[in-house]
Amino acid sequence: MRIVLLTIFVLSALIASAQYKQKIADDLFARLEYSKCVEMYEELAKKCVLQKKNANWENVRKAAESNYHLFNMDEAVHYYSLLNGKNMLTEHDREWYIEALRYSEEYEQSNELLRESANLFPNNEFFNHLKNHQRSFESLFKDSSFISVWEASINSGKGDFAASYSENGIVFASKAKNTGFLNGKYAWDDDYFINMMSSSLNPDSSLAEPELMRDELLTRAHDGPVSFSPDFQEMVVTSNVHGKNKGKEIVVLALYFATKSNEGWSELKPFPFNNDGYNVGHGVFADENTLYFASDKPGGYGEADLYVSKRVNGEWMEPQNLGNTINTSMNEFFPFVQEDKLFFASDGHFGLGGLDIFEAKLSGDGEPINLGYPINSPHDDFSLIFDQTGRIGFLSSNRGDNIDRIYHVKRETITVDLICSVFEKYDELESVANQLVYIQNMTTQKLDTVSTGTDGKLKYALEIDQNYQIYTKKKDFILLKEVSRSTNDIRKDSTLTCELVLKPTKIDVHLRVIEKESGNIIPEATTSVRDYAIDWDTTMITNSDGTVTLTVDRNKVFWAHGAKKGYIDADISFNTSNEDGKVIDIPLALSPIRKGEKFKLENIFYDLNKSSLRPESMASLDKLADFLLENDLKIELSAHTDSRGSNSYNQRLSQARAQSCVDYLLKKGVKPWNIKAKGYGESQLVNKCSNGVQCTEDEHQENRRTEVKILEVR
Repeated sequence: MRIVLLTIFVLSALIASAQYKQKIADDLFARLEYSKCVEMYEELAKKCVLQKKNANWENVRKAAESNYHLFNMDEAVHYYSLLNGKNMLTEHDREWYIEALRYSEEYEQSNELLRESANLFPNNEFFNHLKNHQRSFESLFKDSSFISVWEASINSGKGDFAASYSENGIVFASKAKNTGFLNGKYAWDDDYFINMMSSSLNPDSSLAEPELMRDELLTRAHDGPVSFSPDFQEMVVTSNVHGKNKGKEIVVLALYFATKSNEGWSELKPFPFNNDGYNVGHGVFADENTLYFASDKPGGYGEADLYVSKRVNGEWMEPQNLGNTINTSMNEFFPFVQEDKLFFASDGHFGLGGLDIFEAKLSGDGEPINLGYPINSPHDDFSLIFDQTGRIGFLSSNRGDNIDRIYHVKRETITVDLICSVFEKYDELESVANQLVYIQNMTTQKLDTVSTGTDGKLKYALEIDQNYQIYTKKKDFILLKEVSRSTNDIRKDSTLTCELVLKPTKIDVHLRVIEKESGNIIPEATTSVRDYAIDWDTTMITNSDGTVTLTVDRNKVFWAHGAKKGYIDADISFNTSNEDGKVIDIPLALSPIRKGEKFKLENIFYDLNKSSLRPESMASLDKLADFLLENDLKIELSAHTDSRGSNSYNQRLSQARAQSCVDYLLKKGVKPWNIKAKGYGESQLVNKCSNGVQCTEDEHQENRRTEVKILEVR
């Protein structure tokens, strides 16, 4: 009986002890004191796995979460896999399980779990975002050849991170110092609370031995990170303060400001949008009156988002969320602003695992760019800063052993030169000196103009990972084709070339008026060039060399006309469509006026089967009127038809058409005794196209003509 009672007592004590341990573990977990509860949950999880009935799988979940928060990713993966084996993974479990696998570089298993999770939870932004970017994984290593990352000398091995440029060097957050009895340890990871250290930059760019910042900035909880305004006259500090959430005591991040004077730094003043119920931290100045920071305040897109606040008349305005292009359903931390770029850390965007560092436009245009390996790793990488060159800086990472350290970053300068030549297209390509060329960065929309040199070439420095459109403009020319060039994936010094070819839209016409038989020049002759398509005409007088030059459009048909008293006018058509030269030479050969001479009137048109003149006929008849008024002649103006239709019909039609021309000339002042109309119908065909002979329309057109025959010269 005593043995039975003793057994019952022992069992009762064990049960009570287990219940007590469960309560302590749960209380510690609720207070985020993971370093104190992780071993308890591992022990409770082991018992859970062995139990066949009434097993508490929530202990396995908390063992996984505790290890996850302590960066014990192998252990976290182990416990999440136990939950997965029992089909007990929640949506949130899957997010952290995927992250733990990626952190451990188990990408294949992570991708398999990601595909399964995206199917189970199609509305989960985190799953969808990672799934949509899987093909981009290889691109994360493209910059590795020109980026150097190495550990800084100031690391303590206990946790150092979040460097920020100060007036003389850098300041950074560190767990290295126990600042006294009041400092204590942080139960999350059992390390000293964070304090700020400073280190000056030596002339050789190395860092001096770090020193603890002044005691006035030290508190009982975390201090840091710190950021300075561009003029280093103001500081924003992230500090831990005690708050409440749902009635429970919590510790939250808050922002405080200090200003510099001759006496030193002022007392810290709180950011007006701090809150006891949520975190506000990682503040960084973009300029003296613009503050970017991270917060998990309600109403955001995820666990922690990035915000911006403007200071107007000394008062900070309501913070604005940077939107869902920057922020995700997970965490965005540690902003840093340089010019128009925002750098930040995120575990919600696609990356190598853990926190990765991204670059985005402050405007919010375009998706954030993962800066890739070696800036990023499968572990947590964050708090990237650059000096004014944008090439040299620092980042923080717990790569290797899960201890935060500060690393130097150096981006090698890659020179990508564009050599562009501009030509004008004639019979041969001709270089164009002093020609403006437009080079537009299609990624940033920045537009630059550069002028070619005397050799028609220019040199321009391109930025890497950008797309460019190159073009030029010139009056009376068209650019045959704009040129596109991309510097994506270029990782060594390179030279890109391009050619811009301008095709002229104008051409010079060189008219020479000569005597037909001798070839001698005819000075002071009247010339004209006409574009019938747009009813355009211009008249010029030849110089003493019998020449005149004018500029006309390319790709058109023109008529040139030459006239001189004592000579029969000459007309000739020319086409500028197939000309690659700069000048078209057009000879206009005039014959002396003689009795019996005959010439064709060009461009005389009638309505179909009618004798009425069409408007485009007037230009040629106007020139004939001038010819007759200039010279005392008697002419016969004859009209001819083709062989189609009856002889009598063609005779009547041609006579009526000839008379229409004569009537028009009489209205222009030509005297009746200087001209007579004559219709020949189809009696004077100029080719084989008589009745019954099959001919083309062009061949029939040869017979449909209007001619002038000189009957008398007075």
